[in-house]
Amino acid sequence: MKNKWTEDEIAMLRNNILPPGRTLHSAYTKAFRLDFCFCPVLKKSFKVQRNRTKFVTGSVIKELQKTGKVRATARKYGISYTTVMEIARKHGIQVNPDSKKKRNETIVFESKNYAWSKSGFYWRCTSGKRESLARLIYERAHGPIDGRMVVIFKDGNKYNLDIENLVCVTPQEQGRQHYANDPLYRAQCLAALTLGRLNTQINEAIDPERKRKRIEKTWTTRRNRNV
Repeated sequence: MKNKWTEDEIAMLRNNILPPGRTLHSAYTKAFRLDFCFCPVLKKSFKVQRNRTKFVTGSVIKELQKTGKVRATARKYGISYTTVMEIARKHGIQVNPDSKKKRNETIVFESKNYAWSKSGFYWRCTSGKRESLARLIYERAHGPIDGRMVVIFKDGNKYNLDIENLVCVTPQEQGRQHYANDPLYRAQCLAALTLGRLNTQINEAIDPERKRKRIEKTWTTRRNRNV
């Protein structure tokens, strides 16, 4: 077993290269004692990174062909906007990026102008009653809908206003689909739920009367359901 480190081995450590015959544990220990960071790049790491790159690239291509959404695809797979655009350019995929040109253009429907809004929909250009173009197109094809219902897009592309791409669902169903398809939204919901439970525990620890009222309210609700 080697004990003494040579100057060449220490130079390899500084270049993040594991010297032959040395273990990772001993290399980390030596780097720590010499007060510098050792981040080795192993063949296994190259293989794992190459396989992950192939998987992510294939998934990104399928997602772009399906929806054409660049920013949403970048958030879903944890890569940059530029990387997604580069993949789309190499494979000749037409995408719909959120560009100023797209935002500023208007659509004329029934002699009324509809402009792209920051909320991600086309809305009527007026200071009075605002109307969603997607909702109006759905109503013209299927008749009036309940005010509580919402119109969503099957493929997730809000630029695609084809009637086959529009679906009318309840707000609860919209929330479930958003939660299932958007990892960022799902993480935000879980974080908010955890924070809410933590606040409840802190408030109940400060004031035990709150805990008693919460338990009493829970049992009252359960009794009313069973009646």
